[in-house]
Amino acid sequence: MKINVDKSLIKAVKTGNVIVGAKRTVDAAKDGSAKMVVLASNCPEEIKTKVQATNVPVLEYEGTSVELGPICGKPFTIAAMAILDVGESDILAATV
Repeated sequence: MKINVDKSLIKAVKTGNVIVGAKRTVDAAKDGSAKMVVLASNCPEEIKTKVQATNVPVLEYEGTSVELGPICGKPFTIAAMAILDVGESDILAATV
């Protein structure tokens, strides 16, 4: 099933529970509280490596951090974000 990643991210931000920021995202992935991690295409390799070392599903967002921020309704760039609760979103289907 093909999902619209942008719409799914918007719904997860509005109805679920997400955290943004590389350090907080890595921490959530390591402690197992993240159901999924979303990494912008220009996310630093160091962060990608730390997240991929966990068992958390990773969605590599096709856009840059400059594009990911506004999609999530934030007035700043987002290189990494963790989805703790998807809410009404179907974003977890994006990694299957």
